Amino acid sequence: MTDTTKFQRLIEALELDELAPGEEQDELLTDLNSAIFKSSLVRMIESMDEKTREEFATLMENEASEEELEKFLAEKVPGAEKAIEEAVASIADDILTVSDTD
Repeated sequence: MTDTTKFQRLIEALELDELAPGEEQDELLTDLNSAIFKSSLVRMIESMDEKTREEFATLMENEASEEELEKFLAEKVPGAEKAIEEAVASIADDILTVSDTD
C-alpha cells in the first residue's frame, strides 16, 4: 500500500474530511501530534545512555522550549528521526486497525 493510500485511509478513519475546517480539525491534529510526540519520546529515551537521560531530565525540569528539545534530541540521540517515523507509522497502523474493525 502506498503512503498516499494509507494517508487517505487515515483521514477517512479519523473522519477529518467530515470535520469543519478550523477548531475541530486543529484539536484532533493537536491530540494526534501529542500522541506521536509521546510515543517517539519513549522510544528515544529508551535508546539514551544514562548521561544523556540525565541531561534530558534536566532540560525537562527546566521547561525547555520545543526548539531546545528538538535540537538536543537531534544532536544527542542517534536515530531520533527514525523513532518519530516509527511512532507515526505505529499510531497510523493502530488507528487503521481499529477503524477497519468498526
